[in-house]
Amino acid sequence: MTLKQNIFFVAGKSILVDLIGDVIYFPIWWYTAGLAQVLKSFARNIKSMASQLALRLLVLNILKPMFAQYDRAGRIISFFMRIVILVGRAVYFVLYLIVQAALVLVWLLLPIVAVLRLIDMYLNA
Repeated sequence: MTLKQNIFFVAGKSILVDLIGDVIYFPIWWYTAGLAQVLKSFARNIKSMASQLALRLLVLNILKPMFAQYDRAGRIISFFMRIVILVGRAVYFVLYLIVQAALVLVWLLLPIVAVLRLIDMYLNA
């Protein structure tokens, strides 16, 4: 039995080649296909939150009276109440957008920080 036919040699070689290939391919995937998935998820989450908060609907109906109160007082109260609701939801939406953008930024910086920390640990050991 030669070394090329040895099952342990072939399996070890295959595992080593796959491991090295995965380590080399990881950063490429992280900043291409992985980033594309994260950005799609980001856009989907933002659209979903905007839909849940009904910001567009609030803006479209800002001058319509609430609860069919068509008198002057009903219209004024409805307008200011919708303004308050719109401002509150807009603030919540902006905060949500900032958190989601921070998560994307963490995704981008995580491998870089990990590599820098490993280098720092190696140099200061």
